[in-house]
Amino acid sequence: MDSSSQRKHYSILFPGASPVLSWHPLIDRNHKEHDIFLTKGGKHNHFIHQYLAAYSLGASMEKLQSIYDGHASILIPIVSDGQDITEETYRKEIGNRDAYGSYLKFFEGEVEKHGMLHAIRYWIFKDDMLARTLAGAYHPLIHIGYAIEFDLPSVAAEGLAMAACTEDVLVPVIDLNEQSMREKHYRGTSTIQELVRDIKTDATFDGIIDDLKVIDRLPLILGNPNAASKLREYLADWKFIDPESSLQELFTSCVLIYGASGIREQGIKFSFFLVHALTSVHALYTILPQLNPVQAELLLRGHLVETLTCYISQGRPTLRIDLLRQYESPQKPEDANPWMDVINRTLSVNECHITKAIRALALGQVIYRDSLEDLWIKVAQMTVDVIGPTTESHLKANWDFAGVGFDEAWQE
Repeated sequence: MDSSSQRKHYSILFPGASPVLSWHPLIDRNHKEHDIFLTKGGKHNHFIHQYLAAYSLGASMEKLQSIYDGHASILIPIVSDGQDITEETYRKEIGNRDAYGSYLKFFEGEVEKHGMLHAIRYWIFKDDMLARTLAGAYHPLIHIGYAIEFDLPSVAAEGLAMAACTEDVLVPVIDLNEQSMREKHYRGTSTIQELVRDIKTDATFDGIIDDLKVIDRLPLILGNPNAASKLREYLADWKFIDPESSLQELFTSCVLIYGASGIREQGIKFSFFLVHALTSVHALYTILPQLNPVQAELLLRGHLVETLTCYISQGRPTLRIDLLRQYESPQKPEDANPWMDVINRTLSVNECHITKAIRALALGQVIYRDSLEDLWIKVAQMTVDVIGPTTESHLKANWDFAGVGFDEAWQE
């Protein structure tokens, strides 16, 4: 992006935040002691995400310590497999979560040698690393976004190592490098909302998801040749304007895909998977100013096609923007600014995705205020109203895992 875009760039940081930042001992301790994955199944270490999101919303030191303690109780130690990874041999263990310790050591060296931003720019566009950075429910991308926003080189190394250990499921539908995208000569004419509308009724995707007990659905969709081909067509038809304008469209679309997808006359359900589209588009806002225009378009297109795939995986729900506009929170805050009530309630719960989602919505409301009018605060209020009344982890919170677009999910 150009210099004027960078001058306007900032992050959400509320008054009252504890006087700690980059090298707080808890961040350093997590980096040295804890694996980025919780299990072989790929559940992620969310400590950094919740810690920094809560910090920026004004969390006390006591709250930050409790966040660490809660995560540390379920995290596993880093185990080095003893391999000495180099740039020439880094593909040997690619996608292997057990190699995280070795990849972390390698990327620590890359960040120290070349600088954090250069290492990020180089590695996320090398070979198939862009597909891996976006996969895993966007977690490597989110991690890298926090690294840049809070100037944390160690967290950048974690994010790159996480990407190297993540599957390449998105390879069939995205461009991986600048040369590949330049060869495509995209001339799309559709907005994201038009793409969502067309996907909603596209018979190509009928019947791909036939068992709602299956959680990891992206391989089912992207492994289907017809579905992957159609997704590439939809991506090519996106009317990309420029990085800044198209980021705004993607950001606001992610808010609607998340916030308007789970509201029906009979109630509200929020998709655990679609909330990641929202929290990761926040990361894009942080990362894009560090990229050249072609790299920025690569990342935006990659995020969009993953978001569209996630939308399909959740049953292609109808976006009930009409019901979203009518929503009235049962909470009647005395504050003149309803965001204060939302922030206070966000910091009182122990669920990391709520914290990230509210922070993304708060940022979006500030930078793109007029685009969605009061829907920013309505989605934020709905999130804490529906998901917030729990002190449990995300696996026991009120998130929907079945798919808010499937009628069967509403019969539970």
